[in-house]
Amino acid sequence: MRRYDNGYDTDQAGELRRMVTDNRQKKKAETPPARLHTLSILSGKGGVGKSNIAAALSFALADFGKRVVLIDADLGMANLDILCGVRNAKYNIAHLIEGSRSLNEILVHFKTSERATKLNGSVSLLPGGYGIREIADLDEFALERLFESLSDLEMMSDYLIMDAGAGIHKGALSFAYASEITLLITTPEPTSIRDAYGVIKSLGSAAWQESKDSATGVMLIVNMASSSREAQEVAERIRLASMQFLGNAPMYLGYVLKDDVIERSVKNCRIFYRSDPDSNAGICIRNLAGDLLRMCEGMNVEHEKLPEKKKGIRGFLSRLSEKLFAENK
Repeated sequence: MRRYDNGYDTDQAGELRRMVTDNRQKKKAETPPARLHTLSILSGKGGVGKSNIAAALSFALADFGKRVVLIDADLGMANLDILCGVRNAKYNIAHLIEGSRSLNEILVHFKTSERATKLNGSVSLLPGGYGIREIADLDEFALERLFESLSDLEMMSDYLIMDAGAGIHKGALSFAYASEITLLITTPEPTSIRDAYGVIKSLGSAAWQESKDSATGVMLIVNMASSSREAQEVAERIRLASMQFLGNAPMYLGYVLKDDVIERSVKNCRIFYRSDPDSNAGICIRNLAGDLLRMCEGMNVEHEKLPEKKKGIRGFLSRLSEKLFAENK
């Protein structure tokens, strides 16, 4: 009898697959219409504050009453747990993939501000790192099992924020393709501007999503700006180059001012928005979070028109796996 690589024969694998499908259909019947928004945060080069912004935005969204799950999706340099002050995270997504731990056992829950608590906002971290690399190597049944485990995110979060990698490697671009929104972080440095344009060029039409299957595409955030004017000039340079050579340009979302509070917070393994939300950088993050919320609320109307399989966490995971598997064929 033919056997799968995971050791199950065809009859056993078929039965397990039917069990997963039955459980998924049951959960689907109990789940309200998907409202989960997926955001990937990436950069053209390292050292531009990508992880800082991912973490800070998560807590700012919580202050608006949103439930956020933050995923460390950087395949090369997984250090979001350290930045958030988590010492020696016991489990990560690799344990979920192998089936040894449940999603609730892996999630790290953070204390939020009084405002966030009052509005039922929350932030949780799903330590990822190298475990995410294994998704591309899963067989069909293992992938279904992982999707089933992660589908619980639909009930416990409003925003799924992926801190993806830097550069144009497969991992970072796959998350950008799969997400509704991709926030591309750059700084005023010429090398950062050049590499940000490189990401946009590598994404092609996905940078502004001509397809209506999923996202709104790439949005620029200029970090470490000395002023709003400088940030605007940097964004315009990238947008003009994109329009001239690619025929379209990503949207400019906003900026974060250069602020000493960020460096102090990083040294102490703290998130700068939590340390001083009313700092210049903290106010910028709050403004970005507010703009994102207004935009996503407008997306909800169009979101309802999508087929069920393209919504929320299921739609994101399907697009992610399709991209990862396509790259491996």
